[in-house]
Amino acid sequence: MRWIMLFGLLVGCTKDDETATGEPGDNITDPDGDADADDTGAPVPELPPLMNGLFSSGFAVGPVAGLIVSLQLEFEMSMDESGARTIDNIILRAANDEGEVSEDLAVAGGIPVGEDGAISVDWPLFTLPAVFSPTSGDVDIKSVMVGTVRNEDFACGEVTGDIVSFEMDLAGSTFGTTPWEDRILGTPSSCTNEQLEEIPRITDCPTMSAGRSSDFTSGGVDREYELHIPDDYDGSAATPLAFVLHGIGSSIDGILGSENLLEEANRTGHIVLAPQATERGGTAAWDPVGPPGFNLDVALFDDLLTCMSEQYNIDSTRVHVTGMSLGGLFTGTLISSRSEVIASAAPFSGGLFRPKSEGWQPIPTLVSWGGPEDTYYGQDFDSLAYSMIDQLSGDGHFVVSCDHGGGHTVRAELWPYAFRFFQDHPQGVEPAPYLDTGLPSEFPEYCSIVE
Repeated sequence: MRWIMLFGLLVGCTKDDETATGEPGDNITDPDGDADADDTGAPVPELPPLMNGLFSSGFAVGPVAGLIVSLQLEFEMSMDESGARTIDNIILRAANDEGEVSEDLAVAGGIPVGEDGAISVDWPLFTLPAVFSPTSGDVDIKSVMVGTVRNEDFACGEVTGDIVSFEMDLAGSTFGTTPWEDRILGTPSSCTNEQLEEIPRITDCPTMSAGRSSDFTSGGVDREYELHIPDDYDGSAATPLAFVLHGIGSSIDGILGSENLLEEANRTGHIVLAPQATERGGTAAWDPVGPPGFNLDVALFDDLLTCMSEQYNIDSTRVHVTGMSLGGLFTGTLISSRSEVIASAAPFSGGLFRPKSEGWQPIPTLVSWGGPEDTYYGQDFDSLAYSMIDQLSGDGHFVVSCDHGGGHTVRAELWPYAFRFFQDHPQGVEPAPYLDTGLPSEFPEYCSIVE
């Protein structure tokens, strides 16, 4: 989903239209500026507000904390002689922070507005275009905006429905609006200006036992993981640690069941830690776009590493990350945000969604994918891989590229060269060991060093 995202925090309304309660958009005034009574002394009812023109809308995607989709809404509202209001026409378009706007994505109309400003816009199925999507693929969405018109500048409420392409519901999603010309001041994404709070990191670790555990509390959520210790581990020597991440809708069993994975990890002496993604909108999914301080999955990585380092003799220069599909995308997020602790990474059918965090440093990265047939959930992982390679190599990473041509799969032949890559690339290794010697024999012929 390149969602046309704003990767920052949720921001509140910046208009000077607060009531005595301080809530944004609650001050519905008499637009004519009339007194509170007519010539007879009878109270003059307040005229209901109308929204007309272009508006910037922040759509906070509930399943992914911190993700805000930027939209443009065009309202045409009218009021009849009785004061009844109607949204005659409303148009939805995609937008981005450069001010670019898509063609019309969806149109609705003939929508009654309640006396209290209540509205319900049931959008037809629409497609977020690939050019606005970080996955370089179209994303189908079916949604309903249920909210309130607070004044002529501000409407807000909840969003329900589904991200159809990813079989994910929109529970917990919200929206807000501001006039299009005022968007530079910040677009609200809900009815309040509440800010997200940073997720605290773990201070009291549970026992990290080998096997499956389901009560590791991180960010206030009980998480599941499976831990595999090499046969020859006795704690006397610093040991490498590999985080292994499954794909969307998959599980620990799905990724650890990959042929050769555990065998190669044991042969090369790597501890393997495979966490389970949480349910997001009804689908097991990692968060590859949320800011690191507010991202439950980045917090989980931090907490698991903290607790493993407390209880095992972990080689701090040999912490590695790999993952498949959405696990590969989240591997990209960790490359961008945790390069100070990750020695090297091996995303399979992955990509980069987040900008690099402060203090980022390049790390060796093995990028593997399945060629032009590597598509899943309608997304083009072939394009994502090439984009990832260009970004990483352009930023100084040592990159090895492996197009296995097998589509969106994890093949048994991938794990021997992935763990060899980890072995040869501890943190800070210079010069890159393969530049002079070429790729080791474990690497198939479809792999090459990116110049």
